[in-house]
Amino acid sequence: MIENTNPSLPTIHADMLFLHAPAVFDFRDRTDIYFPYLSTSGDVPITPLYEYFPLGFKSLKRYLTERGHTIELLNLSSLLLKYSKIDVRSLFRALDIRLLGIDLHWMVHVQGSLAIAELFKQVQPHTPVIFGGISSTYYAHELIQYPFVDMVMRGYDTHQPMNQLLAALDDERQLAKVPNLLWKNRAGEVVDNGLLHVATALPCGIDWSTIPIPPKDGRSFPIQEVIATQNAGCPYNCGWCGGSRDAYLRINQLESSSKSTIHKPLSETDYEFQQIGRIPDKKNLHFYTVNSYSETHSRFDYFLDLVGEANFKSVSYEQFKLTPDDVLRKMAATNPRTSITLSPESHDVRVAKLAGRGAYTPAEMEAWIAKALDIGIYQIDIWYFVGMPDQDEASVRDTLAYCDRLLKKFEGQRVYPYICPMIPFLDPGSTFFEQPAAHGYRLFHRSLEEHRRGMQRASIINRVNYETNWLSRADLVHVGLWAVQRLTELKIKYGIYPRGMGSRVCQRIEDALTFIDVVHEIDCLPDPQVRRRELASIGDEILQRNQQLFRPEVANQAFPLRREIGGRWFDELVWDEETLEQFNREAVPS
Repeated sequence: MIENTNPSLPTIHADMLFLHAPAVFDFRDRTDIYFPYLSTSGDVPITPLYEYFPLGFKSLKRYLTERGHTIELLNLSSLLLKYSKIDVRSLFRALDIRLLGIDLHWMVHVQGSLAIAELFKQVQPHTPVIFGGISSTYYAHELIQYPFVDMVMRGYDTHQPMNQLLAALDDERQLAKVPNLLWKNRAGEVVDNGLLHVATALPCGIDWSTIPIPPKDGRSFPIQEVIATQNAGCPYNCGWCGGSRDAYLRINQLESSSKSTIHKPLSETDYEFQQIGRIPDKKNLHFYTVNSYSETHSRFDYFLDLVGEANFKSVSYEQFKLTPDDVLRKMAATNPRTSITLSPESHDVRVAKLAGRGAYTPAEMEAWIAKALDIGIYQIDIWYFVGMPDQDEASVRDTLAYCDRLLKKFEGQRVYPYICPMIPFLDPGSTFFEQPAAHGYRLFHRSLEEHRRGMQRASIINRVNYETNWLSRADLVHVGLWAVQRLTELKIKYGIYPRGMGSRVCQRIEDALTFIDVVHEIDCLPDPQVRRRELASIGDEILQRNQQLFRPEVANQAFPLRREIGGRWFDELVWDEETLEQFNREAVPS
């Protein structure tokens, strides 16, 4: 513990603070790493910093709080986007905590999470740092070797082990009894307690009543949504996914006969909806359900009843297969603005099946879409990927031609295709990562440290950790961003995007495609000194483009209009808005 010497930032007292780091730190000052526009190209309103944190932060806060611990959440990525002048050391000096928890769930955060851990230990050397998440579990034995990492908590469900850990924090004999914990004792020796705690059910629902509220000024369309998942793991086995059935079993060191999906008790689902009911202005919320395709029919029917009673502004459901008619009717009846998200990955069923999908043909999907719209489904979103097995540039172009056909057939009926390049990483722990050659993949980064160094490369092409037999790393980036650009043009053509807005998106992607090559040529120079000198010569251009992207506003492929951040469900900032604004104005140096 240290004294907070800066009076303008109140000290935060807590047993534990969960912190979500930006993908790269310190992104505000980097003139040596270029982040292309729309390089996330997803439906979640985030930047390439991936400020989306694991949903487990929310459930852990409730679980541990109810057991007597004081818990805080800090999305450092969101905070630094919104308050760009704040010095992170000053934030850390204002923390009076017993334990700092940092997620390394998605591998894209590897550089930022490790850099933040190292910086925190410089400011608070005696406060332990613990890592958790899927990638932390997969790389636990490598992660614990970093001098600024004291503990790693492994597993999908860490609620009970974390409660036991907080109670044992000052007693090494008790620490040795905490399941799933990998830690260093006072002698600096690594102790492995074993990955013994395996969840049979999700233990805890989320208290949504304290969801962050949108900014007060209302300068742009607010982002008001709440998310729910009723299960973890997956019954399906997409080879590229680190959350697939086999990846779940592999990462958690389970037998192939073990259950790969765990569900939330219905009583905890009831609790979540009760808390959602306490959110002010709930009628303006969009409700996004994750993994709803993994629910049993009876559980999903019960869930839909609760959705209907909640009276959200709109609701969306992810579906793996084509939803049956009776379920479609109930979805439409529970909310008039119900949307369904499908992810066939490719228009080519052969490619889709190799990727782990292929549950329906394009013709079957089109017939289903017509029926779903007729039943009363408000919107259908269809996602395609770039980076799948046996998918070359011609295949991607054919996917775009199919999107053109789809948009024409359902013109004016809210049927929206999207396409996303799978960059920068193929998920560690996924089947394709574990067996790359067998599936036509080649890896450039395999270890944790290789990924960390890879994320510091100036060129996004060199940050990508894989290529396929059909698309090189450069192709994955160029063809992927071209596909987003082409689909944007099609949406202008069919009146989905206003011409001015769509044209600006296309222009920025065109600039990115050109500048990527400039940066990549320099980043591939063999002499490090020459490379640094040449990168410095374009540093101002890199910074200018990055600053256009990293602002207190966000745009994404699904809604390519800048919207002010601060009210997203994951925008947990610990301190109140007025305090942070004042501290940001003061810009106190470290």
